[in-house]
Amino acid sequence: MERRTVVKVLGAVGTLGVGAVGANALAAPSTIEGTVEAKSITGRGGDESHTVLAHEGTLNVDDVEYRDDFSDWRDVTVDDALARQFETDYEEVYYNLHVSHDTPNRKQNVAAGESLAYRTDRTLFNSVQIGDAVHFKATGADVPRIDSLE
Repeated sequence: MERRTVVKVLGAVGTLGVGAVGANALAAPSTIEGTVEAKSITGRGGDESHTVLAHEGTLNVDDVEYRDDFSDWRDVTVDDALARQFETDYEEVYYNLHVSHDTPNRKQNVAAGESLAYRTDRTLFNSVQIGDAVHFKATGADVPRIDSLE
C-alpha cells in the first residue's frame, strides 16, 4: 500500500473515532450542580390547579384544605397519608424542585446562574430541603426531571 493511501485511511479512521467520541459526549448528560432554591407541589383536577410553594422565608398554600399540613418553608415534605389525600383530591400531583444552577444544563439550555424547576418523585422531593446542594443528571425531554441525586 502506498504511503499516501495509508495516511488517508488513518485520517479517515481518526475522523470517525473523533466523531463517535463527540457524539457520545453530546448524548451523555453531564452532571449538573446547583442549590435547591424552592420546592413546589402542584395538584391538578378538572379546571383547578392548586400549588404549595416554599421559597426561602415564604410558604404559600393555595388550597385552604391543606394550609394546616404545612407550617414551615424549611420543611416541606409529604408523608404517605398526605400523598393519598392529594391523590384523592387531584387527578395529577407533581412534585418539583426548583434549582439554581452552579453549572449549566445544556439539555434544557439553562446557563449557570439561572434557575429551572424539575419534576421528581415524592421520595426524592422529601429527601432535600431549600438551600441543599444537589448533583444530578437531568432527564426528560419536554418536562425536565430529576430521577436521582449523585
